[in-house]
Amino acid sequence: MDDHTQMSWKEDIVLGQLHNSVDNAAMAVGKALTKPTDQFIQEARHMIEHADRTVENALESRGNIEPISSLQAQLNHEKERLNTLH
Repeated sequence: MDDHTQMSWKEDIVLGQLHNSVDNAAMAVGKALTKPTDQFIQEARHMIEHADRTVENALESRGNIEPISSLQAQLNHEKERLNTLH
């Protein structure tokens, strides 16, 4: 029983970190689109790279489960939005 509780707790942390990373990337992309300075564009790229690593970690530890694939799709959408600046 303890193992199940621990796995649930770890899953919550992994998904929470992923959600925060994708949200941070979305906010950074929004800033870059609103005010496309080099600084904001670079910050958005950095946040997207961080979120990409978080997606990879989540996929490794939890597999391709629904919340992860949804957040990965959202991150891909943010990448596309940022690419409109080029």
